[in-house]
Amino acid sequence: MDEMKWAWVLFVAATLALLIRLSTWFVPAPGWRDAKVKQATETAETAAVAEAMPEIAPAPLPPPPEPIPVPPPAPPPVAEPVRLEPEPPPAAPAPPPEEYHLRRVRWGMAPEEVRAAERTEPLRASATELTYATMTLELPCLLTYSFVDNHLVRARLAFSDASGLDIPPLTVAQAQRRFLYLREQLRSRYGEPVQKTVTVPRDASQLERTVQKQAELAKQYDVEIAEADRRLKEHRARLEARFKRWKNPAEMVARGLAPYERDLRDLRRWKQEALELAGESRKGIQERREADAREPLVAWMNARWPAAQELHDVELTLDFRGRAPRLDVRYDATRGAPSRIRHAL
Repeated sequence: MDEMKWAWVLFVAATLALLIRLSTWFVPAPGWRDAKVKQATETAETAAVAEAMPEIAPAPLPPPPEPIPVPPPAPPPVAEPVRLEPEPPPAAPAPPPEEYHLRRVRWGMAPEEVRAAERTEPLRASATELTYATMTLELPCLLTYSFVDNHLVRARLAFSDASGLDIPPLTVAQAQRRFLYLREQLRSRYGEPVQKTVTVPRDASQLERTVQKQAELAKQYDVEIAEADRRLKEHRARLEARFKRWKNPAEMVARGLAPYERDLRDLRRWKQEALELAGESRKGIQERREADAREPLVAWMNARWPAAQELHDVELTLDFRGRAPRLDVRYDATRGAPSRIRHAL
């Protein structure tokens, strides 16, 4: 029984020593401290076994396993030298934009240069003018270039055509609205303009002629009424003398005077109608004069930008005096205009 007990103690101690040994193999220990701990552990194990079995010699320990070869660390990769690419040469500066004074043209251009700039065939061409149908600010217009000594000196944009052949004519309301729109566009580019407005009185000539005519008719009716009244009195006297001895002289006289009295009534009625018509015409004249004082009619509106940005004189004109309103923008080149980019309408 004691032998079995000592054998069991010996088995437990050997197993414990083996586990400690194995743990030292698989768990790396740093430096000299791991070595001392290992040595102390082995000494403690041996002492424990010796105390447990003083009479039995310790069993030989199994040889330690061969250490696992550890490959040497790989040398760090050698960085390749950085190749510096040569910097590309600086890009050439962009060419300056072409200098235009109006659309794609410059003052002083020859007609051939203007044709090339417009890129379309003109509607009409002569030695001194080129006319194109185009769009400006989304508005149809006729563009006319004028030349002096083969040099471009003027351009005119017409936004209304009374004939309606090339572009449609404008109503009064359309012309006024487009005038205000174009004036605002030009003001944003050239500043405040010099403005002028010419008003005209409302046409009352027909009413004045009516008043004059009816007044003359009233005078003529006065003469005719006086003559008819004189004839009526003379005829009354003759009829009263003729039917004096008759049984019914008053009836016979009234029957004989009826045509004269009817003519006299018609003359007086016509005179009254003439006077009433003259009165209505005078009232219409007065109403037109009051309207002129309250809201005068515009006959001509003009806005000018003299020497706008030292390039050209710009003039915007709205004229109601023709058969249809006329709306134009005119550019006249100034003398010695500097060569700078200015985009007009």
